[in-house]
Amino acid sequence: MARIAGVNLPVQKHVWVGLQSIYGIGRTRSKLVCESAGVTPATKIRDLTEAQVEKLRAEIGKFVVEGDLRREVGMSIK
Repeated sequence: MARIAGVNLPVQKHVWVGLQSIYGIGRTRSKLVCESAGVTPATKIRDLTEAQVEKLRAEIGKFVVEGDLRREVGMSIK
């Protein structure tokens, strides 16, 4: 099971689809993250090695996602 940005990714899905379950990651950013991490987007999440998961974590760490993004949006609304 891959856990990135505090989210458990669904293991039966392709990487580029599974990354979209992280708040702040959409189609375009998901494919960009896969490309820059050197991971084939069509790979299933259950088939990822720990090294590939670490590369994905590092790439996603460059963006504001999940709790920080939710907080930022909430403060903007208030």
